[in-house]
Amino acid sequence: MRKIKSVLTLASLLLAFTFHAQQHSVSNVLNLKSAKQSGTIIEDSKIVGYYIFYFKEKQDKKISTYEIEVFDDNYNSLKSFEVTRPKNTYMLEMVFNGEVFMLHFYDAKTGYEFVTYDRDGEVAGSKKIPKEELGYWELNRAMTNIQSATENTTIFPTGTTGFVRQTFTKGENRRKYGYEIVAYNNSMEELWSYGSDPNSEIIEGADLNDATTKVIAATVTKKKNISTKKMDTYCLLLDASTGELIKEISMGGEDEGKKSLLKTFVDETKGSILLIGEYYKPGDDILKDKSQGMFLDEVSMTGSAVSNTEYKWKGDVDQFKQENISAEDKKEADKQFYLFFHDVIRTSDGRLYLVAEQYRKQLSAGGTAMNVLAAAAGGSSDASNFEILVGNMVVIEFDATNKMTGYDLISKRKTSVLLPAGAGFWNTAFLGYYINSMGSFDYAFTSSDKKSDRYSVVYIDANRKEEKGATKSDLMVGVIQIDGGERTNSRVPINMESKFWWIQAAKPGYISVGEYFRKEKRVDLRLEPIAY
Repeated sequence: MRKIKSVLTLASLLLAFTFHAQQHSVSNVLNLKSAKQSGTIIEDSKIVGYYIFYFKEKQDKKISTYEIEVFDDNYNSLKSFEVTRPKNTYMLEMVFNGEVFMLHFYDAKTGYEFVTYDRDGEVAGSKKIPKEELGYWELNRAMTNIQSATENTTIFPTGTTGFVRQTFTKGENRRKYGYEIVAYNNSMEELWSYGSDPNSEIIEGADLNDATTKVIAATVTKKKNISTKKMDTYCLLLDASTGELIKEISMGGEDEGKKSLLKTFVDETKGSILLIGEYYKPGDDILKDKSQGMFLDEVSMTGSAVSNTEYKWKGDVDQFKQENISAEDKKEADKQFYLFFHDVIRTSDGRLYLVAEQYRKQLSAGGTAMNVLAAAAGGSSDASNFEILVGNMVVIEFDATNKMTGYDLISKRKTSVLLPAGAGFWNTAFLGYYINSMGSFDYAFTSSDKKSDRYSVVYIDANRKEEKGATKSDLMVGVIQIDGGERTNSRVPINMESKFWWIQAAKPGYISVGEYFRKEKRVDLRLEPIAY
């Protein structure tokens, strides 16, 4: 393995480059999926560089070679190092915590392997989990990600000293499973684990929501068996240092009314945790009935209630005039949309911004037609009769006391996502997590510069015309800019030379654009301005 040694820190290397390239080409990239394994390097809550991980070449019949390349914030290359793996190894996930890269690999014969590399390419640690110790649902998740070319989202950094990971535990059969949350240091030594009771008759699952150096927050669901639609939801809070339970907070019940926990936000500035979601009338079914409004619960770092605020759709939220939506959207105002919360922004003056996107389940004409044709031919289809309609962006604004001061719909062209067979019966909140894991929402990312109190929320608009009658651009990005407490909305056209592209966060005022040229086996990376 070739390693580039350096006695300089990344910070000093960043200062050493004065030539602002703002673009870079990477050759000998053998497939698109590996090319999209890229991300940002963040120091002091600010993007100071980028990295890319890609499949480089096959050394022989048994070994494949990958490369990690690191750049400054203008795409000047700083260093690169190689990673060699067995040929049939798949990378499920790659996470950078500011000090080390954690790579999560899967081998169909041997199971999982987690490897950490420092910035110079030296192996910091590794851990293997044999395949026989992986349960059905854990393997199912791995295979789904490999087949759909999507990325796992099971590993979160906990500051610069380690990571935390969520996994399904192995049940006695595929109709039973539990969960485990495990913390590791940068050397892949296990620090602690917390999970459901392996002897419990109840099925429990967990999704990590937020991870800091102090608190791990997750959504836990519990139900009697795998086929029932009835389940109870909890917010799980763990001590990030020890893994000890801080509190498991119930999200309501039949008598008092249930709540759907859609987002948690560990607000270290205020020393509290926000729980965000929608609430329902007593006796209502989250799957069938329309919520009454949204809630914003604040709890202390020990899980004690600080405040509970509810806003009704009719009487509270509908008081805010919608000036940024079309006449068609206004006609559909009474139709039920759910919210998927992508991000939470707390500005220096204490104001709070919730960034969300509308979605709803509806009958799919295309899916129904496919099933009818398949039945007529004596076969079956994997398509559902249902689809998800993705609607407008939503920005909800609160003052420093958590009082709602704005609820703004930002119009964009609606898109639809066909669901797999059987998914029409899934819980609507779970459907939001599902289509988000498939990358089917239009939200892209949020760029943050906390010192300057500047944030850019970027999303993709399927309406690629700047104005009616104009020529279509290859890509239209919407930008919600929050700068010093002032918010503006804009749309920026971007053109491409390749059919295969992606965007990601970049330094303030820019987005990073990646294009893959399959024939040339080349990736071009560049910065595009989004603020003028």
